[in-house]
Amino acid sequence: MAVTVHVAPLRDLIDHETGSDEPSCVCGPAAMPVELCDGLVAWAYIHASLDGREHSEGD
Repeated sequence: MAVTVHVAPLRDLIDHETGSDEPSCVCGPAAMPVELCDGLVAWAYIHASLDGREHSEGD
């Protein structure tokens, strides 16, 4: 069984597709492997915001 998690921005310009085991959202989420404590690998899909907030955070 594959384990997947989605990390999506809140209150973005669109509702991100986070209900599937595939990165099918319009934002084109990046897939990152995450090693779990028992040696299994989960996939984390990191969604980008459509309002560009990640480019201005920390400034």
